[in-house]
Amino acid sequence: MNYMANKIVRYFGTGVIFTLVLLSACSAGGGSNGSASEIDAARIEGRIAARKILTRSWRDTGELVTKIEEARSLRAHYDSLGHGQAAEAFDSSFVSTIRHLNPVLGKIVDRIH
Repeated sequence: MNYMANKIVRYFGTGVIFTLVLLSACSAGGGSNGSASEIDAARIEGRIAARKILTRSWRDTGELVTKIEEARSLRAHYDSLGHGQAAEAFDSSFVSTIRHLNPVLGKIVDRIH
């Protein structure tokens, strides 16, 4: 009987520890501002959106402004989920990539912002 009770306590204790680990992992990554991997993904998306603008030659400023506004509206995905840090990471990465690679376009982006 004692052996059986120890076995039950051991399994129960393992189950409790496992549950606590899962709960702490869920609460750490599922915050209102998104997880670290989501923030990194937003940064990457911001760089990609900036490079799409930078790799094209623009003859019409109006079209350029429209494309910049469209690219920046991609952050709305993160805003709609309530992940403000990911939205800010997207926007910051987008703007800094353009400023760094083409300062003239960076000034246009600053004016639009």
